[in-house]
Amino acid sequence: MEVANIRTAGVSTSFEGTQPLPLIVKPMGVDKSIEALEAWMQLNQGQVKEWLKKYGAIIFRDFKIEGAADFERIAKLVNPDLKNNYLGTSPRNAITEYVFSASELPEYYPIMQHCEMSFLHNPPANLFFYCNVAPEKDGETPVVNFRKVYDQLDTAIREEFVKKGIKTIRNYSGPSQSNADKRQLKRWDEMFGTRDVKEVEQICMDNLIQYEWLPDDALRLINEQEATIVHPETGEKVWFNHVQVFHLAAAAIEYKFIHKRQRNRRSLKYRYLTALLGWWKKLTANPMEQAMHCTFRDGSPIPDAYVAHLQKVIWDNMCFVPWKKGDLLAIDNYSTSHGRMPYTGPREIFVCWSAATLPAGYHYGGK
Repeated sequence: MEVANIRTAGVSTSFEGTQPLPLIVKPMGVDKSIEALEAWMQLNQGQVKEWLKKYGAIIFRDFKIEGAADFERIAKLVNPDLKNNYLGTSPRNAITEYVFSASELPEYYPIMQHCEMSFLHNPPANLFFYCNVAPEKDGETPVVNFRKVYDQLDTAIREEFVKKGIKTIRNYSGPSQSNADKRQLKRWDEMFGTRDVKEVEQICMDNLIQYEWLPDDALRLINEQEATIVHPETGEKVWFNHVQVFHLAAAAIEYKFIHKRQRNRRSLKYRYLTALLGWWKKLTANPMEQAMHCTFRDGSPIPDAYVAHLQKVIWDNMCFVPWKKGDLLAIDNYSTSHGRMPYTGPREIFVCWSAATLPAGYHYGGK
């Protein structure tokens, strides 16, 4: 579907069917080189920023973007202030100074929708993905307009989140311990890129992360935050936290939706396995001891029913575009979430991200 009244010399714009995002930008002429894309973007940086602000996500498709170096060049034209300090949960491998593998999690493992590092006080402004090897089956990186999620949540449930705020809890084993709990995904030295305890503590303090050293070289990280933000440019309210990722009930609920879409034995198996594991973890460990979990800021539990409602609203707004080799996906991290569907066969997606651009004195939740 062509986008009405949005056609700029050198590119065409469209959507995938009736989906409202991402905006798909393709070359109009025979010159599909990265140089042609660079020249167009240098002349139209303002237009790209407006598209990102309006739609939340853009795919640049059918241009000759070949590999990590090309990917980094184009990402810098959208936002030149790329960063490589990653305090998220997915295991990643460095490709270049600013480009990483998107996730080293197994192919059956879903990544629930989230805005990148939303639990930090200075999350990235933009996120970028690049398809180096397209998956054989499934493996999309769906996106969701979290402005719509905020609007469509049950008002009473949303206001309880707004009133109480969010506490996220992550427990990590250290370099001297094997990672027995698979939900930890990586050790604390792998996340911080150092074994220096003082350096880890300084990074935590710089990012307003509460830390607690535990027996057996373990580390507990706690973030407290508002449940929503006000978009720093548009003033719109946005659902902005990791409840649908970290809550113990989230994985089983996610697999219910995944099985409805993929309809295979693997998704059915993991739907019931994650439900069983979630139930067992509730019985055997308190919230502060879970590998990953979240509560309201006062420590009171977030009901499973709230998480189920939240994930249904997210899935009601989820947009899927199958990857093509060479695709570059740019995301406004302050309005639009991303995730990953389980897949089969080879798949190689790269990621990079920009610095925060929250203005001085900005307050989450519009307070």
